[in-house]
Amino acid sequence: MSNNNLQELRKKLEALARLVKEDIPIVLKTEGLKFIQKNFQDEGFNDEGLQKWQPRKTTDTRGRDLTRYRSDRVGKKGTLTPFGKRNQGRAILTGYNSGGNKLRHSFNCLCGSHQVTFYTHKEYALRHNEGLKGMPKRQFIGDSKTLFNNVKKEIDRLFNQLK
Repeated sequence: MSNNNLQELRKKLEALARLVKEDIPIVLKTEGLKFIQKNFQDEGFNDEGLQKWQPRKTTDTRGRDLTRYRSDRVGKKGTLTPFGKRNQGRAILTGYNSGGNKLRHSFNCLCGSHQVTFYTHKEYALRHNEGLKGMPKRQFIGDSKTLFNNVKKEIDRLFNQLK
């Protein structure tokens, strides 16, 4: 090998090392946070297709509809209750009268030397993501082939730029 070829190989290896050390964690962070936001936007978990979240509960313990009044007048449709007005068209996992998307916008990422960690300071996030007895699972983060494919596509794009 000539000295010129060795220098070219060294530059490519340095560029590859920089890609692995600096660029890939940024890709993981960006794609992961976009994935979480997309799950909230779609109101479901994206893993080989969208798995929609269970709708918000609109009945009380007796099974009565909490969103509409029952009218005693024949032919008159009931009007929305205050509960119904607050919840009509509101996204799932979006609070009422609390600033709205506090959980959705609470996620952040910590890029370490060999790992990327997503976190939130909201204590109730785990309960929503995994569900509880009597509380439906509304997953927004976890293993996903969709996320893996998005990350792979972006890393392949960066890798191809090295050539």
